[in-house]
Amino acid sequence: MNLSSFGLQNIIASRERCMANLKKFRAPLLNKTGKPRPATAAVLIPLCNVNDRTSILYTVRATNLRSDSGHVSFPGGKTDGCESPIDTALRETKEEIGLSPKRIDVWGCEMAVPGRKNKIIISPVIGFIPDLQESDLCVNRNEVSEVFAATLDMLCDSQNHFYTQFKNGYILPVYVVEEFKIWGVTAYMTHIFLSCLLSKDVYRNDWMRKKIVIK
Repeated sequence: MNLSSFGLQNIIASRERCMANLKKFRAPLLNKTGKPRPATAAVLIPLCNVNDRTSILYTVRATNLRSDSGHVSFPGGKTDGCESPIDTALRETKEEIGLSPKRIDVWGCEMAVPGRKNKIIISPVIGFIPDLQESDLCVNRNEVSEVFAATLDMLCDSQNHFYTQFKNGYILPVYVVEEFKIWGVTAYMTHIFLSCLLSKDVYRNDWMRKKIVIK
């Protein structure tokens, strides 16, 4: 794998192409009235530069939480009142891991996607953090047990690609990065983002054809 493809300058130069590609993925989420369903939550997909390695920052949810405890996720949460998805993502990121909105260069929003059991609609927000330092973070241990950065080359390595099939028949990608398993809607949002950010010769993930299933 050519690591130069993940260089900071190459990634920043791909910003406009990435956001244009994301618009193509945007599809209306309809309710019973036939109108698009508004996003009711938002997360930040934190693209960052850590020790000169372009990475995506993830959180591990605290084990005391009532839902999805211990799962890998992006910082985020439910929209408060008339907040925009960007406002929600930045506020929740600050609350969960202490990362100041001033450190985040917001690129824009991905398509809204249904969350678990279609009970919530999540709007992913793309943000870039240059030269992320440990001192930029102050983890709220009531919500987050751990924060880790997965480098783009690790996320693009086919040896780290798997899939999981749910009881309802849905098949979604899984990424295994060191001891962390990224799955569910977080993995799906990761897949969409990487597909739009990187060329097909750099990111190839045929998760629908994988033989190994992780549940």
